[in-house]
Amino acid sequence: MVARQGSVAVIGAGIAGLTAAYRLKQAGYQPVVFEACDYPGGRIKSIRRNGMIFDVGAFIYLGSYQQSIDLIREVGLDAQLGRFDAYGAMPRDGALHFLDFKKPLRTILGTSYLSAASKLKALKLFRFLAANWKHLNYEDVRGVAAIDTESVRSYCERELNPELLDYLATVVVRGPWLVNADTASIAQLLWTMKNFFKPYFYGLDDGMDALPRALAATLDVRLSQPVHEVLTHGEQVELGWTDAQGQSRRERFDACINTVTADRVLAMCPQVTGVQREFFASTRYVSSVNTHLALSREPENPAAYIMVSPRESENLSGVIVDHKKARGRVPAGKGMLTVFCRHEWCVENLDTPDQQVIDQVLGFIKPYYGDLRATLEDFEIGRWPQVVAFMGKGRFRQMAAYQQACDPRAPLQFANDLLPIGGVNAALVSGDHAARRVMSRLS
Repeated sequence: MVARQGSVAVIGAGIAGLTAAYRLKQAGYQPVVFEACDYPGGRIKSIRRNGMIFDVGAFIYLGSYQQSIDLIREVGLDAQLGRFDAYGAMPRDGALHFLDFKKPLRTILGTSYLSAASKLKALKLFRFLAANWKHLNYEDVRGVAAIDTESVRSYCERELNPELLDYLATVVVRGPWLVNADTASIAQLLWTMKNFFKPYFYGLDDGMDALPRALAATLDVRLSQPVHEVLTHGEQVELGWTDAQGQSRRERFDACINTVTADRVLAMCPQVTGVQREFFASTRYVSSVNTHLALSREPENPAAYIMVSPRESENLSGVIVDHKKARGRVPAGKGMLTVFCRHEWCVENLDTPDQQVIDQVLGFIKPYYGDLRATLEDFEIGRWPQVVAFMGKGRFRQMAAYQQACDPRAPLQFANDLLPIGGVNAALVSGDHAARRVMSRLS
């Protein structure tokens, strides 16, 4: 490796920041990563206890997350990478309808989850997805911005029917994003459908955070050292931060990649103005109170996940079955469920005592898993006020304007999961792109 000239700071040791720093180090730079928390990974966080692994943040590597899987293999984690069938279920009228998308035609034609009339009507939605498939990419958001003209509800009421709104489109955006059809853009629905298109997902034996931990092990990551100010001086960036001993520090760097949440960007970067500032200022976050239930035995329900229509449950969005998404999450014969609820319920319960949360959640899932109180051995609750950005009508057009306003030669660059879609893979790709912009500038 040839040593490169130019000092680089990365703010944030989430997957965006770690990927950016990893690529910079590969190219011969020596980036310094500043992280306010005492662990690397950001919203990828795993807790280990008594032979169990609770993924209390990001919870899955989808089959479509090719860039993430490539990096997992690149850093030497291939041996603990498993691939698992996305065999799911959706409840309707109290009955679970199982969906095996390894056999998509048989599943769609054979399921009674949707009426025959709605199955035919749904072809219009899939044609719309096919027509925009090429625009659903991580490089240029302008193509998908062109269709960002209405909410999921508006589209379904205009083009589909109430059944497809309630039991398909709303389920698809509510399951992973915890939002409803009024607050999701039709562009977000299409992106989510594309992400779900592969009938499998991946898991790491040692937890979701195995990837950020592997990246951090190769880097100069300074944990518990929050940055509070970022100033631009010509071609350099000055950082003000608090070190691990509580002392205030300042230093200038030739480039900086900032990967923190939108509100923190605005607080620490007064030089951000115009379209960029408007983009960060308009960002609103979905909250999540995700509940992880360790059980003394596996539930009988064979699905690896369920996603739930609001017609079936007001608050429950979905369930991931952890012992079916990765090896080693619990000891043999035991089970683990991760339960997600809609944003509004999560906001109301961010500070609710643990036992009250557990009692509510056990009630939500009882119709699909039975009474689990006697088998509950342990639990964790992930409380995230800011888990992913809302992507309502007009948000993708804001992304396009922001993307166009960014200067790839500026000493201060940004990476995050704010565009073109939320989630681990988008953040990882954004970090990779930011590193390439910095390398181009410094070379």
